[in-house]
This record gives sequence, C-alpha cells and structure tokens, in this order.
Amino acid sequence: MATKPVWVDKFEDLEIASFPFRIGNIANTIFFGLIFSYLLGVIRTVGPGGFVYTITLTYVSLTFFFGYLFVIVDYTSRGYQEIPKLSANLLITERPRLIKELILISFFFSLFFLFDSPYWNLIVIFTSLIFFPIATSVVLMEESLVSALNPLKWIKVTLDIKADTIFMQHLVIQVSTLLLGYLVLFVELGLLNLLSMAIFVMAILTVFRSLGVVLHHNSETLGFPVLFGKQVEERQVELAREQELSEFSTQLYKLANKGQQVKAWEMLKKRLQDDNYVSEADLFSRTRNWENPLLAVKAGQGFIERLIESKDFRTAWNILEFCFEANQGDYKLLSGETVLALSSRAETRNHKSIMVTILTHFEKDFPNHPQTTAALLTAARFTAHDLDNFEGGREIIAHLQSTYPEIRGDKTFQALSTILMEQDS
Repeated sequence: MATKPVWVDKFEDLEIASFPFRIGNIANTIFFGLIFSYLLGVIRTVGPGGFVYTITLTYVSLTFFFGYLFVIVDYTSRGYQEIPKLSANLLITERPRLIKELILISFFFSLFFLFDSPYWNLIVIFTSLIFFPIATSVVLMEESLVSALNPLKWIKVTLDIKADTIFMQHLVIQVSTLLLGYLVLFVELGLLNLLSMAIFVMAILTVFRSLGVVLHHNSETLGFPVLFGKQVEERQVELAREQELSEFSTQLYKLANKGQQVKAWEMLKKRLQDDNYVSEADLFSRTRNWENPLLAVKAGQGFIERLIESKDFRTAWNILEFCFEANQGDYKLLSGETVLALSSRAETRNHKSIMVTILTHFEKDFPNHPQTTAALLTAARFTAHDLDNFEGGREIIAHLQSTYPEIRGDKTFQALSTILMEQDS
C-alpha cells in the first residue's frame, strides 16, 4: 500500500506594502476612520468632557480596532498571508488572549493620566506607541499578562530580534506612523481631518502587519512555532523527499533481492540522471547497507567520478574503501584520471594498499593510456616504500623496463630503481 504523500505548503513572502490596500482593510479603514474622526471632533469641540459623552462608542470601537490589530499580528506571525475578516465571532474566538490585550491597552492608556504636563503626556503617548506592539508580541508568545506588563521583557524581546532589513523596515513604518499620529491627533487640519485619520488608521494596520512579519522572521530566536514559512516548507519538502527516496529504494531492494540486478541498476541510473544526481549520496548510503551490496558497488564507480570532479576526495576515498572491500579486495574505476587523482591523495597505508591493487591492472583497465608508466611507477613506489614489499616493487620496475624501455631516461624511474637495487644487494 502506497504511503500517503506529504503535503507541502508553498510559502510566499508575507506582504506588507499592499496589505492595507486589500478590500477588507480599505473597508475597515473607512469604518474606523469615520468613527475615530467623529470621536476626535467631539473631544476637540466639547473638551475632555466629550470623552465621557462618547465613552460607550469609544470603548466598543477601540475594542474592535485593537482586537483586530491583535488578530493581524497573531495570524501574520504564524505565517498566514490572508487575515480573517473582522467580525464579532473572530474576536470571541480570540477572547482569552483578547482580554489580556484589552487589559494591556488599559494599562498604556492609564499612563496618560499620570502627568498634568502636556510635554510628559506627549512622551508617554509616543513611548506607549513604541512599546505597545512589543507587549502585544509577548502576549502572543507567552500568553502571560504578567510578562506582557514587564518592561524588562519588552527589552529582552527587542534584543532577541535580529536588526536586519525586515526589522529596520518595521522601525521606519512605526516612526512614520508616530509622526503621522502626532499630526492627526494634535494638529487641526480642517477638511483634511477625515482623510488624515483614514491614512493614520491604514498606517496603524501596516505597523501591526510589519510587526507580525518581524515576529515570523524571528520565530526561532523568540521561541514560538509558526504554521507557514520558508523553514516549514523546507521541512515538508525534506520529509516528502525522504518518503519518496524510501519508497524508491524499497523498489530497488525488491528487484535486487530477486536477482534482477541489471533492471535495478537501469532504474537507479535513470533516476540519478533525471534528478541530476542530487539524490546520489542519499541513495548510495541506503544501498550500501543491504545484505547484497552489488548495486552499491556498481553505483560507486560513477559516484566516485563525480566526487573527484567536485574535489571531495575524503568522501571519494570512503566510497572506494567500501566498494573495494565489498568486491572481495578488487575494484575497477571508470577512468585512468580518477585512478591517478586518488593515487595523489592516498594518505593511509590502507589507501596505498588499495591503490597498488588498482594500479597494477591499470594497463588492462585503460589500454594505451598516456599515463600508464606514471601509474605503474606510483604502484612500485607504494609497494616498496609504503608497504615494505621490495620484491613486489622490483617486479613492477622490471616490467616497466622490459615493456616501456624509453622509461629508462625518467629520473623518477632511475631513482626508484637505484633504491630497489640497493635493497636487493
């Protein structure tokens, strides 16, 4: 029975610039812009007493507005591109955390009444507008009102956020919104009051959207899970790839166990060619652990070639040692260049022992190769110098002298011959 495929959620970068211009947000901007313009107009006309007169409308409208801002940050931080439409049901669903958010709003709002000086009130307003989004983030991450009201926690969260372009973009949007807020709340613009309030509402929506993007981008550092994101997509892709490779290797295993090695090899070769050998290392690591390693031994030839091309000699030697042992102490590589490249990187005694075996049948494996004499000289050197088999070294030298008489003028040959003759005497 086939395994259920892994679902991969394709993730696109969360939009910020176009977010306030979505139809739902334009409707929210018009709705709240009208209400807030009316409330601000009443307070400017009647004075502070106007706040008492409009307390119910103020409370309800701010509850819905800040509740929706909380939803924007919440859904964005978890990776949602689309935000649910503003509704009473949505706020009821988020009620436990929204209650904490309302208490948080009340806390920052109450700070305004601590001072009689307009100067200090202005400082409180701007400080609150800066730290309120951070406190909202704490509610999202820890769902703790105590932590959300802790200034030390605000500082810690701020320090945990990477100061990259995404964060700097958020700061620019936030500072711009603060300046716009000062203009809207404290400067009488006449007929432009309604338009400026709508722009301010739109800017606030953008601030909280960008805050959600910052939190999403720093989710690992801040320690909260996301539902959608590049890392989530990468994990899903890797899981899907792992499942597909597992199923494919199972098919190969069944063919190999039935003695259909040729069919298994053709199937493996086509797969590797189709995916440009991306899965080669993974599939080799699976096949090398089978009871019958013949398929891995066969696949190892091409794998070693590509490893040498990419200058990964360490892995190439690891594969060659396995294949050499699995093939009863002998192995043929695909090209003389690969043999010579591995010879130049033979470091251990075992490496050189393997290379002596491969180099001694270099003539047979690669007839008329221009580097045959160099290969046999290397075999003689490894045999005598590294494996202490002087007799074997002399046999290779004698073969070179009789088969390739022109080599007598080679300085390396002369030096090696002299050393071996001295050992013989």
